[in-house]
Amino acid sequence: MHASLLLAVLVCGEGPRSPDSDMTADKRRLALAATPRMRVGEGGTATAVVIGRKKDSLYLLTADHATDGPDTSALTFEFFADADRAKPDFALRGAKALLRKPVADFALLEVAVDPERTVAILHLAAPGAAPKKFPFEGLSLGCSLGAPPTWEKEILLGKRLVVKSENDVAFFWQAEKSQARGRSGGPLLSRAGEVIGICAATSVGKGYYVHTSEIHAALKAEGFDWLWKREPEKLQR
Repeated sequence: MHASLLLAVLVCGEGPRSPDSDMTADKRRLALAATPRMRVGEGGTATAVVIGRKKDSLYLLTADHATDGPDTSALTFEFFADADRAKPDFALRGAKALLRKPVADFALLEVAVDPERTVAILHLAAPGAAPKKFPFEGLSLGCSLGAPPTWEKEILLGKRLVVKSENDVAFFWQAEKSQARGRSGGPLLSRAGEVIGICAATSVGKGYYVHTSEIHAALKAEGFDWLWKREPEKLQR
């Protein structure tokens, strides 16, 4: 699932290409476990990412267009501890939409979970932690064509102001290559393993990720800024 983009304008300069990600194998495993496959309607799939938890509630980001309409109660989230497994380790069904931003194309969902179940979490990068020199090498996670989540290396070309209509504009990261269907809603990660974007669209052979500035502004306005202010933890209950 991918949205359409009309126009992108360069707003950042270029710099040296960053070195390969220094995420450890343990961090990669936890990141995979925090990135569920999201089943939408009859046969549709996308991706989501867990960015926080409070007792029996998980908080997930995904692409707004990937939720397939206003009723999120029918969504299913399938979690994999290992990308090589054909079947998910467990699944959670139903979600409540806490925040929807169609122009920036992301949504914050709340999903009920058994308080005793341990779930991996990928933390949202704090304001100011996003890359500032480009090209920049990051990593993305997503469920290509409905498969379990897999890693892809991403070369970010810069921050773009995308114009969808006269009054609808938002900032996105522009990536060097397009993304496969099913990766919508998946996280873009920094070298530190923090979420700096959400997969949103493909246009003219380039991939687009919701920029963290859009996510921060929306979460703060609705009182969800605790999602990036919490102390980092690998696992939460």
